Amino acid sequence: MFRSRTLALALGLFTAVPLVAAAPAAGRSPAPVPGFTARSSAWQRAYERAFSAIPSAAEARRLDAELAREPALAGTTGDWHRVQRIVRELRSYGLKPEVKTYYTYVSRPKRVSVEMTAPQRRVLPVKEKKQPWQKYYDDVIPGYNGLSPSGNVEGEVVYANYGRPEDFALLAKNGISLKGKIALVRYGQVFRGVKPRQAAKAGAKAVIIYSDPANDGFTRGPVYPQGPWRASDGIQRGSVGQMMYAAGDPLTPGWPSTRNAPRLKPSQAPELQGLVPTTPISYGAAEPLLRALNGAQVPKEWQGGLPFPYRFGPGGTRVHLDLQSTYVTTPIWDVTVRIPGAKRPDQQVVLGGHHDAWAYGSLDNMSGTENVLQVGRALGRLLKRGWRPDRTIVLATWDGEEYGIYGSTEYAEAHERQLRGTVAYVNMDIAAGSRFGPSATPALDQSVIDASKEVRWPGTGGTLYDAWKKQNNGRTPIDRIGGGSDFQPFFQRYGVPAMDLGASSPGASGNYHCTCDDFYSTERFGDPTWEYHAAMSRLAGIATLRLANADVIAMRYQPYAAETVGYLNDFTSEQRQKLGQVKVDVSRDVEQARAWEQAAGSLQARADAALAKGDTRTFRSLNDRLMRTERDLLTNAGLPARPWYRHQIYAPGLDTGYATQRLPALHDALFLQNDPATARAYEARLYAALRAATRTLSL
Repeated sequence: MFRSRTLALALGLFTAVPLVAAAPAAGRSPAPVPGFTARSSAWQRAYERAFSAIPSAAEARRLDAELAREPALAGTTGDWHRVQRIVRELRSYGLKPEVKTYYTYVSRPKRVSVEMTAPQRRVLPVKEKKQPWQKYYDDVIPGYNGLSPSGNVEGEVVYANYGRPEDFALLAKNGISLKGKIALVRYGQVFRGVKPRQAAKAGAKAVIIYSDPANDGFTRGPVYPQGPWRASDGIQRGSVGQMMYAAGDPLTPGWPSTRNAPRLKPSQAPELQGLVPTTPISYGAAEPLLRALNGAQVPKEWQGGLPFPYRFGPGGTRVHLDLQSTYVTTPIWDVTVRIPGAKRPDQQVVLGGHHDAWAYGSLDNMSGTENVLQVGRALGRLLKRGWRPDRTIVLATWDGEEYGIYGSTEYAEAHERQLRGTVAYVNMDIAAGSRFGPSATPALDQSVIDASKEVRWPGTGGTLYDAWKKQNNGRTPIDRIGGGSDFQPFFQRYGVPAMDLGASSPGASGNYHCTCDDFYSTERFGDPTWEYHAAMSRLAGIATLRLANADVIAMRYQPYAAETVGYLNDFTSEQRQKLGQVKVDVSRDVEQARAWEQAAGSLQARADAALAKGDTRTFRSLNDRLMRTERDLLTNAGLPARPWYRHQIYAPGLDTGYATQRLPALHDALFLQNDPATARAYEARLYAALRAATRTLSL
């Protein structure tokens, strides 16, 4: 067999390469890799060590110096230059990259003007100061919120804290009207696109979003360029497109945005509705606006980090906003590489990260793209030595993520059929720094934990797993997938199990979407040795290789089902708390989720026995069942008011954007739309999905 041949090749390599993966204790045979027979485990561990010897800190630094030197806003000349550089790198590894063009709807700033008109006139800055080392600075757009409507607006200012529903409710409770006013809100707590939508509901005619120093500025530590935290001129750019309703090109929701694709009118696009003109500014620019506000002093929870009492307004401060944009359909470019599998080329594992950025994007997201490239470099070398994965591996760098998860969504919509054979999607977005922070479907939690045990963590003398536990009081927390990155189309629309492997250092939020997210910042503050970059490349590669090569894919649905029982019980408790009664009975769903849990436990026992015996005849059946289960949790009807989303257990929160909403259809219909009948209809769909998942795993 090919595997025994490559095992011999791999074992022969170890006299020549350092053991940078974590090694077992001397004198002890390691336990089999989860999902592998004992014989396959030896082959897998050998290649993990051979793989792990290749990613390097020096290569990470070289890639970042090359790729992050020019701004790369999606669809711009700088973006195309970055794509060409990525293609050259992949070809140099002996791989065959493909560039796929999609045509997506974007906005470009023509004029961004923010002027304080009372109690004094002052034109406020809308772009950071240029630093001597920054090239192509004129190509960086000013502070700008993508997909915001244009507008020429003048009016009184009201401070609305984070711009959440509860913040506007507190203003109303205090008799403060937003009608005809400009809301001044700070970044944080919720996705920026939630803020203008909630402000518009409250009657505001425009929104200014600023970064408060209490969140990521001077109160936290030294600011750029002396430190990693946000300086007084630092502006967080970002899209306000309503990704809570759909991801991808706003005019082609559910189908790929090819050149001649049918398109909605912008007035019909769910991602573009409910907004008012919105723009970001720095806390240096926000200071005079906040200082001049009249009205009552805000509660302590609303007080930020500037050295004076914050007040609600209105009165005192007036602002004139002149925001003019062009809206165009422009090409964007995904780069993919396909490494065919030796045994199951029809099945694939996708490893991806986006390559576009609001400015230079060293951390967000050259760190992720560079990890994908380092994995490609290592796999290219191993391919030349005769190795091939059992399943196909797809490496991808996506475009247009920053506008609204564009490139990955268009790819997924164009490859719906192939996604039926996709084992998992591994995402890398902001993936270099001392603190590890993953998210995943519960089925892949243990896969993340197991891979973390194989990677040495810089500066600790131990593994990533050890450092992760130490940083979290002995726990290994894994978030559930919500919104905000390229896992969304794979997981939440097509039911592909997904994990997001992220890491950042203290202060990283200070350079988020700012011109200060550059090579200089990473070199001095984020990862001065570049060893975290290399470690995360090893982690991504090991996680991907295990999914690609496992005899039985290491997906565990027993804890997933147990979590679902908890979500259902919490939903019942929330009804009693908020409504005083239970309007949607989910007791049968609880019992079905428990049956799913039992079926998952039985299947896991069968898988463990088959692996111990090397019973290869059962592997295909087990894998087919494991791959189908996540997809069982989708509903073809889509979620209420947002049919693009199909996953019935997890979705982005409508009022949070990034945060995960459990049981989204039930929650949205009952608590946000006050529609018990629709909630009951979705309970029936959920019950059917839980039954399907149980049947799939039942032997």
